[in-house]
Amino acid sequence: MFKVAICLFALASGALAASIGQVSSTTEKREIVPLLKFETDKQPDGSFHFSYEGGDQSFRQEQGVIENAGTEDEALEVSGSYRYIDADGNTVEVHYTAGKNGFVPVGTIIPSEITALAKAAADLPKTNEEEELRLKLRKGRSQEAEKESAVEKEAVVAKAVKSEPVSAESQVVPVKVILDVAPELEAKPAIEAEKKVESKTA
Repeated sequence: MFKVAICLFALASGALAASIGQVSSTTEKREIVPLLKFETDKQPDGSFHFSYEGGDQSFRQEQGVIENAGTEDEALEVSGSYRYIDADGNTVEVHYTAGKNGFVPVGTIIPSEITALAKAAADLPKTNEEEELRLKLRKGRSQEAEKESAVEKEAVVAKAVKSEPVSAESQVVPVKVILDVAPELEAKPAIEAEKKVESKTA
């Protein structure tokens, strides 16, 4: 039996070893693209700039600037571009902006309709003065409500701190106490009771 198991193991190992050499690779080997240039700059206020260029003529650059810093209208406005060579050997280049008015791409592979729609959406007028006034009033009301709730919370905390401790109410609960009596003690009265009964009948 042991010899048969060894033979089967050897046969399986040989088949496996033969198949290893015939495995075809499904991964493509790609050329490693050298990085020719890389720059990055980040500022504490959130603005930034970066760019890189590859040996395959690919390129990307982007910068972001904080506008209206410290106000309600503070926003990060980003602009940039990228370029690469597609599979057909054509140069593809895209320029874009992105910010509070949305993303607007312009480029060789971006259909002109999309660019026109994105520009039109970015150029839409801001909210009118009436809507801004309504928003400010809503904000004011919500801030007043928050202040009132904060004052109420402070009053509750102050009252709790100033008030004297209140003793807890006590309740009397009746308890039935059951004592365990040793079996020897229980047996004595029973034996004495039997003796009394026997002596009366005798």
